[in-house]
Amino acid sequence: MANSEWLLLRLAAQDDAPLSWAAVDESGRLLATPADEHDPQLAGMAAGRRVALLVPAGDVSHLEVQLPAGNEARLLQLVPFALEDQLSEDIEDLHFAVGTRNAVSGLVPAAVVNRERMAQWMARMSGLQLVPARVISESELVPVLPGHVTMVAGDDQLLLRREGSAPLLMPAADPAFALEMLLGSGEELASVNLAVYASADEWPRYAAAIEGLRARVASLNVQLESGGLLAMYARQLPQSKTINLLQGAFRPDQSRGAGLERWRGVAAALLALVLLDAAGSWWQARGLQAESAQLEKSMANLFSSVFPGQQPAADPRRQFERRLAQIAGGATEKGELLPMLAALAAAQQNTPVAKLESINFRSGSMQLRVGAPDASTLEQFSQSLRAGGYNVEIQSGQSQGESYSGQIAVKVQGT
Repeated sequence: MANSEWLLLRLAAQDDAPLSWAAVDESGRLLATPADEHDPQLAGMAAGRRVALLVPAGDVSHLEVQLPAGNEARLLQLVPFALEDQLSEDIEDLHFAVGTRNAVSGLVPAAVVNRERMAQWMARMSGLQLVPARVISESELVPVLPGHVTMVAGDDQLLLRREGSAPLLMPAADPAFALEMLLGSGEELASVNLAVYASADEWPRYAAAIEGLRARVASLNVQLESGGLLAMYARQLPQSKTINLLQGAFRPDQSRGAGLERWRGVAAALLALVLLDAAGSWWQARGLQAESAQLEKSMANLFSSVFPGQQPAADPRRQFERRLAQIAGGATEKGELLPMLAALAAAQQNTPVAKLESINFRSGSMQLRVGAPDASTLEQFSQSLRAGGYNVEIQSGQSQGESYSGQIAVKVQGT
């Protein structure tokens, strides 16, 4: 499968509505009929494809700002302060992303969204075990046709765009008023060439109100999408120049590699400790003393490689744990990687039957997936982390045959 293909996901404006998705080839053509998140094929369709998430247009503001040239690498740092007077919320509560500077006007396009809202979207992706490469406001994939106003009808809303103007979102009840708001006072409806896009299934809900515009505008063309609005958005995806909201604090984790480089050895050591401890329990349960001795030898070798020049003691595993604790004790911030890994190692030791399946670290927080025999064991593991001084929340849990798997959020207290 070519990695130029996409898995395109769309979140509806209503939070309780299911997410819809479609597989898209490199030209923007649907590879199958769109489905929703309850379709069991979703996880498999992500394999080998890049994932793009469309978020509701009403949650993302699009602005342009004049920023000094020659600081392209610092645009993301400058834009919050340049836009502060235009925003009703505190900039600390907002997430910012920037696009490419307009070569003609010199203006920098910016997208602004509530930080908590952005975190909710990413948590929803995590719950589906999907990692998006792009997060885009759906307004940016509305077709812009020269000489036309584009109107997209869906979710009981009208999304309007035209060349040179910011997108506008209005209630679907009054299309004429929506057009007037887009045009302003200097232009008449009679001069408008209107292109309307809607799902074929949902068109009857909007037909009467929109068809009523036919006698009032210069032209009206309606395009009904048999594949729903996802089919229209899919066609725009390959050639679109959109603002990817995955910037700043939400930039994919691989961009943080340099910042985490100093902890690479300790993180690898902790992972090895967890794996070797699990392996040791497995061998000991079967009374294989010879293999257990070999395991201790491997631990001694690992200790020597991580801490060169220091001789392993008779019990290298416990020496390893004490050494990690000593290093963690010298950390100045609980939200740094090492102190959080040390707390995680302590929780693992206190609840050995709980098995760590995955870690997703971001400064000040961790997302964990932990396997356990039952929900009470998962809670015991969480209590051990709380004892280390962290806020811990079990976000989800489900039985998987004879075991139990849960998603745990760990944060520094006060954040």
